[in-house]
Amino acid sequence: MQMTDLDRRTHRDEDLEDLTPDQFFRDRFPGLAEANGHAVAEAIDRLGTRFLSVETDDGAWSIVGAGRTVRAVPGVVDDALVVTLTPKEFSDWCQNQRSLNSFAVARTLRSSGGDARDVSIWDSLVLSLLYGWPTVGDVDFVDRHGVALDLDRRFTPDDDPADVAHFLREAGFLHLRGWVDPQLMPQISADIDRLRPEYVEGDGKSWWAQLADGRRVCVRQQEFVDRSPATVAMLTSDRWDLLRRTAAAGEPLVQPPVAGRCIEALIKPVGVVSGPSDLSFHRDCHLGRHAYNCASTVIGVSLTASHTDNGQLRVIPGSHRIALPVEIAKIEPFLAPHPLNTEPGDLTMHLSCTLHESTAPRTAERRVMYTEFNLAPRSAVRAASVQELSALREKVTDILREQVPAG
Repeated sequence: MQMTDLDRRTHRDEDLEDLTPDQFFRDRFPGLAEANGHAVAEAIDRLGTRFLSVETDDGAWSIVGAGRTVRAVPGVVDDALVVTLTPKEFSDWCQNQRSLNSFAVARTLRSSGGDARDVSIWDSLVLSLLYGWPTVGDVDFVDRHGVALDLDRRFTPDDDPADVAHFLREAGFLHLRGWVDPQLMPQISADIDRLRPEYVEGDGKSWWAQLADGRRVCVRQQEFVDRSPATVAMLTSDRWDLLRRTAAAGEPLVQPPVAGRCIEALIKPVGVVSGPSDLSFHRDCHLGRHAYNCASTVIGVSLTASHTDNGQLRVIPGSHRIALPVEIAKIEPFLAPHPLNTEPGDLTMHLSCTLHESTAPRTAERRVMYTEFNLAPRSAVRAASVQELSALREKVTDILREQVPAG
């Protein structure tokens, strides 16, 4: 499979409609099945999942195998994953405004006859059906000259920008060194400590987790940059702009204004027993809107070292090219996870479509900041789902309050 461009946006918000099940399954589904049904059928067979039945107030339809493709039939079929959606939920789902996972995260998913694995697989299968994003297959990683990539490679500002940009598009991530001044890291960390007393649980700009000793601690600080001169110095440096231009490689990649919530500070303590501290494998587009937003480049700034003992970022190379289901990635991945061991001042970069996770520290607290370079907007129109998904992400403290972190 060939590497992908950063800009994977194939749909615009102004093209959205209020679609009923009959309109989608009778009018649109046949063309989608003709183009992409073979990929869906292959994945159903290889992953061993159930067929999908979708119920709404207007009736039910099912997606079933039909030899080397799939077809839609009226009604609920036996031994299927059955999901029940409101008319609005259905319209959002069949146009990738919302995923089944987004309903599950919001605790509004009504389903029967399957489990989280089936739900996760069908989220990937729908992406295959709608956009031709394959769910199963092999991925090779080669450089611009056809030689196998070294996935452990670290890139510096002295490397050929074309090699850096190619690696990002081919593997879906980068490990970077020398792009920021490492002496800024302890200054930024000191700003985190200085500002921490200003955050309170429920303020809408921080996340909190519970430790084994019962303490509630702040693990995320937003609206941080305005009070951290060292962070401003990093984000406005010539090398930071060089990084943006290198990653863009001619695509419309822009940096958000250095203010407000352009960057967040994360503190990952030892001994978290509940709350949003470390997350298992996920995509940043896993709640929906892949075809409308992707792909942004997410940059992690290592304030402290990261490795197996004190937690680290792990990515699944190639998962922006193969829609490996999240639950498969957690338990039985057919693409290999790749750990990123970093030193203070190292950067990581991953595409919003690349599966990634943070593992929990066991020996020492880890600190990291995250920001993004985003694709320039193609339209001023923004769907209501943008606000819905943003609100859902910000409610993660409540949603994950009882969830034990990965690692």
